[in-house]
Amino acid sequence: MDKRKQKTREAIRSAYIALLMEKHNQRLTVTALAKKANIDRKTFYLHYDTIEDVMYDYSRCMIDRLIELLQEQGFFDRPFEFLLFYQALGTVISEHIVFFQHLAMLPSMDFFWDQTKHQLTDAVISLYQERVTVRKDVLYVYVRFMLAGMQDVYREWLLGNLRFSLEELGRITGDAAFEGFSAVIR
Repeated sequence: MDKRKQKTREAIRSAYIALLMEKHNQRLTVTALAKKANIDRKTFYLHYDTIEDVMYDYSRCMIDRLIELLQEQGFFDRPFEFLLFYQALGTVISEHIVFFQHLAMLPSMDFFWDQTKHQLTDAVISLYQERVTVRKDVLYVYVRFMLAGMQDVYREWLLGNLRFSLEELGRITGDAAFEGFSAVIR
């Protein structure tokens, strides 16, 4: 994608996030989004079909950032060191904490969480399917199970219902993902 298109898409995503923060649970319009991004409606439709597509694109960017951090940390060379995964996830959340807290409060943003879960599932399966001894459909169940629990716990933390530091939450969820309940049963 050329730099001009990339810059316009970034402006649209930034405007979307700003409007989401301003309008809380109100419906966003293409007109308001275009105005905030300092573009016209026609330009918006050159880049996106719907406002929801902007959110999908934004979530894809965050997942790309997560994967970038995981690559930097060598996670894919040591794929079952879950602490590295949760540290990278904590970094992404920290970089966008206000946005994530806002999303955690709005039931209307459930599609974001679902979209993120789908995108992460696809990414994890494509990275791990050659490294595990189970069929792809079985791996899918494992990954979805882990991500659903992880998402629920992190949403609770974002809402302020869990009193751990982000680092501590990462350690706890990493232990739960890798060791399960067997680690805490006497």
